[in-house]
Amino acid sequence: MTLTSLEKRCIDDFRNGRTPELTGADVTSEDSWIDFGLRLLLEAGAVVRDMRLSPMAGTVHFKPDGSPYTDQERWIEAHITERLAQFCPGAAFVGEESGGTLPARGHVLAVDPVDGTWALINRTETCTTTFAFFKDAEAFLGMIQNPVTGELAFAGRKTGARLVQLSLFGEEDRACSLPLDRVRPGSVLVNLQPQRDAASLADDLFAAWRDGGIQMMKLTGGSPSWSLLEAAKGRFVYVNLWASKPSDPFDLAAGVLLVRGAGGEVSDLDGNPIDPAAHSGPFVAAIDEAERNNVTDLVRQALG
Repeated sequence: MTLTSLEKRCIDDFRNGRTPELTGADVTSEDSWIDFGLRLLLEAGAVVRDMRLSPMAGTVHFKPDGSPYTDQERWIEAHITERLAQFCPGAAFVGEESGGTLPARGHVLAVDPVDGTWALINRTETCTTTFAFFKDAEAFLGMIQNPVTGELAFAGRKTGARLVQLSLFGEEDRACSLPLDRVRPGSVLVNLQPQRDAASLADDLFAAWRDGGIQMMKLTGGSPSWSLLEAAKGRFVYVNLWASKPSDPFDLAAGVLLVRGAGGEVSDLDGNPIDPAAHSGPFVAAIDEAERNNVTDLVRQALG
């Protein structure tokens, strides 16, 4: 449960205010991208955590579709864009607030500064900051941070999935590889993303809980990335109908990489792995294949 030397160095440098040298980095090295991403994730997390109990009335705005955004989110994206240009000149940036599209070639960083802005402005715990790194339109590194819990996680092609718990109460920082051990193997725990068109599915899943087909049912809400991280921990099977629009590169890619890096899968109702950068329709995420298949069958039956 100890930090790697890279994880420890990034955290120590952040806490001691040491600015990393970004020019001349080896952008062919996954470790270089992890180092770059972790430092930026910590900086963004400090901004988001500071917002949580601060007055927000003057900083929250609403888009034409009614969804909220904050001045701080736009600042975070501008800050990251500036740092990315130093670290990897020519890399593209795609942001939830500033827009952009995923090009077919080259390096890309896709960012949602606050995934779950409604959760943040209502001072709940289910918002995250998410980074997804792409090379030639294929995600190779994903990062998620929850500024409320002090957890950050990342997964790359070589590193597998890692979870870091930052000290909040004077205890030591801790880290481990995912998935975590299970206290009660065999228990099927389901987390359904609450959505307006998921009411009948929720009824059927609660009925399966009552009848013993599953052992727990909850509707976490907020950031889908947070629920994907929960799935990567190995506890919950996560179900999301994802019916509103195809996913953007910053929506699901980081969380999907974490689940896959932990040895699991995120699949559609036919059992096919999803494309996280452009997915539409329901998906089910879990570490255990049998549990994922069991819940997928329940969802398929409920949706008809």
